[in-house]
Amino acid sequence: MEENKTPDSQQPQRPFRGLYRNVKISVKTLDRIIIGGIVLLVVLILYGVANNGYTVTFDSRGGTDVPSQELMYGDLVAEPEPPTREGYVFAGWYSDENYRYPWDMETYQVSQSMTLYAAWEEAP
Repeated sequence: MEENKTPDSQQPQRPFRGLYRNVKISVKTLDRIIIGGIVLLVVLILYGVANNGYTVTFDSRGGTDVPSQELMYGDLVAEPEPPTREGYVFAGWYSDENYRYPWDMETYQVSQSMTLYAAWEEAP
């Protein structure tokens, strides 16, 4: 007796490849890429843990000392006690020595070690 064969049953079945079914490179190569990515991620995490974050120092430009802060990537700088300087009024912190870029403590995040500079205005 002859079996009734449909077109679906005549096509060879391709083995299920999961995530690899739409990729045109070998499974072995993809496995190596994934393993390499995982190793790189682990190395970067270990580097970040060993680095212990970033240091933000404060240059008070002749004012009282302000302690530095140890922060991690993405943290906000905690507003320090404003420095004092005889004959001047503290005018804020800047990320550059020429006072072009004011540092917004509530918005800007730390992405590297840096120095913030105190700006001063003469007291009235």
